[in-house]
Amino acid sequence: MKIKQRHFIRKSELKPLKDEILKQYDEKFVNQIFPKKCNIEVIQTEAGDTLYAINNVLKLFKSKEGYIPVLTLLLNNQVDLKTIVVDFGAIRHVANGADIMRPGITKIDPDIKKGDIVVIIEETKSRALAIGKAMFDAPEMEIKSSGKVIRNLHTIQDSIWEFEKQFK
Repeated sequence: MKIKQRHFIRKSELKPLKDEILKQYDEKFVNQIFPKKCNIEVIQTEAGDTLYAINNVLKLFKSKEGYIPVLTLLLNNQVDLKTIVVDFGAIRHVANGADIMRPGITKIDPDIKKGDIVVIIEETKSRALAIGKAMFDAPEMEIKSSGKVIRNLHTIQDSIWEFEKQFK
């Protein structure tokens, strides 16, 4: 992933950015991402991705699905998202970018709504594997016995993950 452009945003640009993120997440999430005093760097890549580094830590990226937290934040318990727990057999597939299929899910957060950004964790060590977007509300997911229920957006082996390791 190559950087096309990078710049810091002004304080006056911070509120509109937070307001846009609040359309997708709650106030608690925004406060976990943005500390009281912060420098926000916007990084544009040649691939067209927009990444946000807050105080020199890559925390968010913007995709067509909205604002997505970087997986490292979830591995370090720095942000809270609704969760989907997958069984051992699904780990390899999820880590390689596969969407989450209903048979591989062992636990579904009952508060999940269609379109929510969720963290996918594995059941044995409760570690984050990926971030996805819910395709159904939680009750609908519970009823299903097959098919895709979560679209995989970010995993521990994708280009954002690799870029984040180099960014530090």
